[in-house]
Amino acid sequence: MTEKHYLVGTAGHVDHGKTELIRALSGIETDRLREEKQRGISIELGFAHMVLPSGRKVSIVDVPGHERFIRQMLAGASGMDIVLLVIAADEGIMPQTKEHLDILTLLEIPRGIVVLNKIDLVDEEWLDLMEEDIIEKLKNTVFENVPICRVSAVKGLGLEPLKREIDQILSEVESKKSTGPVRMPIDRVFSIQGFGTVVTGTLQSGTVILGQELAIEPGEIKAKVRSVQVHNEKVKEASAGQRVAVNLAGVDVAEVERGSVLVTPNVFPAGTILDLSLRNLPSSDKPITQRQRVRFHIGTTEVLGRIHLLNHEELTPGQEGFAQILLEEPVAVASGDRFVLRFYSPPHTIGGGKILGVADYKQKRFKENVLAQMRIKDLGDPLDLLEKEISEPRSFAELATRLQISTDDLENRITIMEESGRLEVLMEDDTRLLWGSEAARNWRERLVEVVRNYETHNPLRLGISRGELKSRLNNQWSNRRWQTVLEQGAEKNVYILKGSKVQSIDIAKMPQEIEKRLENLREKWLSLKLTPPDLIASAETLGISKNEAADYAQYLCDTGEWIHVDQYYYPHIELERAHGQLKEYLEHHGEIGVSEVRELWGTSRKYAVPLLEYFDQQKVTKRIGDKRKLY
Repeated sequence: MTEKHYLVGTAGHVDHGKTELIRALSGIETDRLREEKQRGISIELGFAHMVLPSGRKVSIVDVPGHERFIRQMLAGASGMDIVLLVIAADEGIMPQTKEHLDILTLLEIPRGIVVLNKIDLVDEEWLDLMEEDIIEKLKNTVFENVPICRVSAVKGLGLEPLKREIDQILSEVESKKSTGPVRMPIDRVFSIQGFGTVVTGTLQSGTVILGQELAIEPGEIKAKVRSVQVHNEKVKEASAGQRVAVNLAGVDVAEVERGSVLVTPNVFPAGTILDLSLRNLPSSDKPITQRQRVRFHIGTTEVLGRIHLLNHEELTPGQEGFAQILLEEPVAVASGDRFVLRFYSPPHTIGGGKILGVADYKQKRFKENVLAQMRIKDLGDPLDLLEKEISEPRSFAELATRLQISTDDLENRITIMEESGRLEVLMEDDTRLLWGSEAARNWRERLVEVVRNYETHNPLRLGISRGELKSRLNNQWSNRRWQTVLEQGAEKNVYILKGSKVQSIDIAKMPQEIEKRLENLREKWLSLKLTPPDLIASAETLGISKNEAADYAQYLCDTGEWIHVDQYYYPHIELERAHGQLKEYLEHHGEIGVSEVRELWGTSRKYAVPLLEYFDQQKVTKRIGDKRKLY
């Protein structure tokens, strides 16, 4: 199973404690420059890493909060899975908090947590008022309704609940694609004597492998991977989502700069004219005008350019439109990339949007054929739109409603995707369900991860119940859909369904200590034949707790080694022996009473009566008065 990788970032006003928070969470100092340490503010990006309670490994990027270093903040936001919006409890939302919030909205980074820091500096009443104010000011923003965690990074208060909240949110984040072409916006470049050029960044797609031939864009500069590091450790390969340092051969440090992109050769085009879907921020106080000179931010780069509006004379605050940007230097991009625009002077965020593609030439304005092509690019490929909708199983009727297309058109798209292996078909009774192949694969991987984790921590349970698994996955499907999907996964041998339990294919080996205790219980109960003690009541004399005793007994029952009758547990082999003796006696004598059973089995009445009732239930015997006969 592919390991998932995550990037957690910070945002917020200067001196609200972002760097202190990361130090408290990870134990790593992210301020690297002497000036940063002297002034107590971050100037450059800082990086750290930590392991969450679930075992998830995450990289962390610490961005500067000062308005003069917003370019560095934009570079750091590239590839974030979740953002910690840090707000000081003694100051509240400040100007840079708002600008960072605008940037996160434009970059469409929807997952976040508000971290109310420095709670040790104010009283509880002030904290409650501050939290109410934050909730009010975050309405109609990307951070509306996100969790708020109260912490003191300096005092170490509230850190564990914050880690758990991060863990929970990341459990719902889809994996980045490690199978496609390599793409890593570069945020640091330096040279190490004896090794040469090193570049760092967040790997957005693909896998970087030792010895791989890659390129630096713009410029088509060929480079070979000499070594790879993740979290300061050498590795043979790095996957999408990880913070990566790559030592490159064949390229001089002077040929690379922050904003360059490390890519698979001949995949990501670089250009100076880009087609855009553009939006002016609702909070902006000025329009975006034709031929306006702006600072264009994408990935880790900043380039100057001029706006060429295609369907408006100007874009007023909150307005959207199509445009091109005519850049003074080429940039390497992909369709769908998010970008941010800032005024040339004074530099202030005014808008942003989505890259629709690299253009060969400047388009004429207000031309319907040009705008029609822009709309198609903006909406995306019809098959991609369908694939997005089937990120979870949906019926044909549900899809037709959500996509608002004809049934014939939808059927054609489904056929193409099914033939290319991009979707799976499931049957929910007589209803056809459609599910994207990659989404289904990722979902099953996550399910197996949860099952294995449960089995590791509960080795005696032989799997997790379907209901508990549904709860742990926070699954909102109907019970019928849940059962349909579970059964389909079992048919594909992804996991095993045993009654109400779900088990992994390669269930974890039993710990030696537990195996030894099980063997002792097996031997002792075999020696007792049909006169076992009450296991739960006598747990302490066996050196185990009552809960442990119940778990051991349940395990031996689940494996079929023991059978639970009344309050006692009997070895299955002993009940088989008793069954044989009882049947043989009745075949010769026709009937039997409790006293004869006691002699036959060598047991007492307290065991004999419940065992006879058990054999009645199994339809081995039937009671007639105070006697038993064969059923």
